[in-house]
Amino acid sequence: MLLRHCLLALRGTRTAFSLQTATNLPAGSSLVATQRFYSSVPAIGIVDYDVVKKLAREPQKLLIDVREPDELTKTGQIPSSINIPLGIVSQELSASPELFKSKYGREKPQASTEIIFHCMIGKRSLKAAEAAAALGFKNLKNYEGSWTDWAKREGLPK
Repeated sequence: MLLRHCLLALRGTRTAFSLQTATNLPAGSSLVATQRFYSSVPAIGIVDYDVVKKLAREPQKLLIDVREPDELTKTGQIPSSINIPLGIVSQELSASPELFKSKYGREKPQASTEIIFHCMIGKRSLKAAEAAAALGFKNLKNYEGSWTDWAKREGLPK
């Protein structure tokens, strides 16, 4: 009987409920099962070199490099990208529009703005996209090849 109630809870019951069972529970005891609802996280798209190469002509899209500033000093950065290190992405994307613009020279993205993240190989950028999704941004992309792919295709040192 308990198994049946658990299965019902897993099938999507929308409210918390009390389960009373006769199996090994003292009289008057109850089990409470609570279902948690999680917002659906938008899918994080993947972009390639060709998409990123066109971004300089698409100012409505935002390219964010989540590497640390010293990494950019060593390698350079993709044209039109702004640098927001992974550790402060959530903080910066939550900043006021005025503060964001004063720091980055770009309008703060709206929830629907296409934001493309990149790093060195694409792992930190995926984490940044997930952090942005948690803040309510919906049009998120990850440049999987990131700087390594960019440098290779542009003939730059990695």
